[in-house]
Parts: sequence; C-alpha cells; structure tokens
Amino acid sequence: MADAQVIEVRRLIDGLRWDRRRHPYRGRREYAARADEVVAEIGDLLRCGQAAQAVPLARRAVERVTAALMYLDDSPGIVGDRLRELMALYAAACTAAPPDPVRLAAWLARTQLDGPGWPEIRLAEFRDALGERGLAELARLVEERRATDDPDSWAVTWGVRDLREQLAAVSGDVDAHVAVLAEDLRGTYRYTEIVKVLRAARRDDEAERWARKGLARDPAGHQADRLRDQLVDLLLDGDRGEEAVALRRAALERRTMHIDYAALRKTAERAGRWPGLRDSALNVIRGRAEVDHRYATELLDVLIDENLLDQAWRLAVAHPNDLHESQWYRLIELREADHPADVLVPYRDLIELRLESTGDKYRYNKAVKTIVRLGEAYRRSGDKAGFATYLIDLRARHKRKTSFIAKLDRAGLRP
Repeated sequence: MADAQVIEVRRLIDGLRWDRRRHPYRGRREYAARADEVVAEIGDLLRCGQAAQAVPLARRAVERVTAALMYLDDSPGIVGDRLRELMALYAAACTAAPPDPVRLAAWLARTQLDGPGWPEIRLAEFRDALGERGLAELARLVEERRATDDPDSWAVTWGVRDLREQLAAVSGDVDAHVAVLAEDLRGTYRYTEIVKVLRAARRDDEAERWARKGLARDPAGHQADRLRDQLVDLLLDGDRGEEAVALRRAALERRTMHIDYAALRKTAERAGRWPGLRDSALNVIRGRAEVDHRYATELLDVLIDENLLDQAWRLAVAHPNDLHESQWYRLIELREADHPADVLVPYRDLIELRLESTGDKYRYNKAVKTIVRLGEAYRRSGDKAGFATYLIDLRARHKRKTSFIAKLDRAGLRP
C-alpha cells in the first residue's frame, strides 16, 4: 500500500511541470488544484511515519513549483502559498528523517542564492535537520559567496544577507545576531529587528538604546511608527508611563494625524494619565486643522472616536469638500437616526459624485442604493413630497443615462 501511495505522489508531482510555452493564465487553476493534492499526499506520508519516502518527493515538488512560477501567472498568490506549504513539509520530513546535512546545506544555499527569488527559506525549520555540521557548511558556503560574488549582485545584497542573519538567529548568539543586523542600518526596519532580538533576550536597556538611536535617525515613516511602538512598550513595561506618554505627545505635535492621537490615547490609558490629557490632545489637532484645512479629515476621525458627534457634524458641514467619501457615509450613518433632515443634502451630493465616477463600472448600482437610503431619510423627516420632487429632477438631469434610468425603474424609484 505504501509503495502504491509513493507511486501516486510521484505521478502527481510529474503533473507539476509547466511548459514555458504555455499561456501564463491558462490552466493555473488546475495547476493550483494539483499542487493542493501533492501537499495533501505528502502530508499524509508524514502522518503515516513515512518521512524517509517524503523527503525526496517534497524536494522534487518544491523544485517543480519553483520552476513553474517563473512562467505561470500567480497574481492571486495561491500557488505561492502551496509552495510555502511544500517547503514546510520538506523541512518537517528532513527533521524526521535527516538527509546528508552537507548536501542539504548546499541545496538551501543554491535555492536561495541561485534561484529566482523563491521559495522563502526559513532556516529555523531546517535547524534540527542540518545539525551543527550542516549549519557550519551553510555558513561556509554563504561566506564564500559573500567573498567571491559581485557585492552589488542580488545574491549578495539580499540572499547572502538574509542567510547570514538567519544563521546568526538560529545560533542563539544574541550579540552575533545584533552585529549582523547592524551591518546595514539604512532603514529603520533594521532597528526594529535589533530591538526585537534584544527584547526576546530580555536585554531591555540595550533594546531601548537601539530604539532611541533609530528614532533619532528617522523619526518619520511607517517603520518609525513600529519602532516608536516598541520603545513605548519598553517604557510602559519598565513603569515609565510618563516618558511613554511624552513620546506619543511629541509624535502627535509633529505629525498630528488620527493615528497619532489614537496611539497617545491608548498609551495614556495604559499609564493611567488619559483623563488629564484628553482636552489638550484634542486642542493640538484642532489647532492644526484651523491652520491647515487638510487636517479636517484627521480631526473628524478623532471627534467620532471621542463620540463628539455634534462637533464632527459641524466640522463636516464646514469642510464638505475636504472629507473622504467614506467619512461622509460613516458620519451620515451616525447622524441620520436622530436628525434625518440633516443628511438630505449630503446624500444628494454623494449621489452626484457616484454618477460622475465614470471609472467605476458599478457607479449606477451604488448610486441607486444611496438613493434608496435618501428616500428613507426623506420619509423619516416627514417630507415624502420632497423625495418625489428630487426624483423628477434627478431623472430629468440624467435622462441620457439610459442604463441608470432603467436601474431606477427596476428599483421602483419613480416619482
């Protein structure tokens, strides 16, 4: 029975070949289904204790799919996901039935440094299979490539660096890991990785120094946000809530966005300091919006979060063209229950925006849904006649949009 299953898996894997002359879109769904079958069968071999048989099969499947992804279009990422699963199965099989560690190290190096950029190598999954001998051989191969390859090549700038970092990580030597990460500090992301390593080793003082160094180098950008989050966590865990709040307050005053306000509130609540800070924090973002109307959208989100809905509505009415469409819909939804007459004009404006969105093929359907909601708002405000008058005018202005008029008819939206 086992031999028959192995033969069947080999047959399925042979079906993972992809002729480079094929159209990249045709047959990819069937290919993904075949890859699913292979994943399931190899997983079954492992569960049945046949890791030795699974090792070469999983590796062959990985190589087949790796090659196929060079020529088939995998925009949805489905085949790429199957490749990740096959790599995990290969690692599990190698751990249960270790192959020659030197050869495994050579294959991993070749896959990473000479391949097309996939599959992703997760060295921790292969650590036990490689053992000390395999890890030493992989380190030797990586250093050899580092010394002999063009320093500007992709293999060195990304592949070698990645493997060196992973080798340092699996070694358990925190200082060596930090040293490798610190070789290239051009991006704030590198600082976040160093802080993560040091925090895992419970070396919080060093982690704090690296976090502050990274923020001093580049206090802006989404990676800086992550680094700031790490530093705030360090400060809070060290019972230094006042410093954490000050860090958040400085970020709010510098950039003054909704996310900065939300982060300050969360940190201040954890530190037990929010009630005394709320009004001054609101004043910071209010002041910025008064000077620069582009910040009205940020202030609006803050006011909604704080449940200051009347203030949010007045702000929106004062800056109707500065708000995003999604913000208007959110605000209308909050307003129309108790003030249906207030939302009539905003609804009508949104409908016109929908109809003018010529790049959106669903604009008529979206407009009709909004018109239905507008009709309900007219009804709840006690002005059914007003809605009928609106429909007459709408139809007259857009009578040449025959498809739209037809959708109005089907929805029963007649005067």
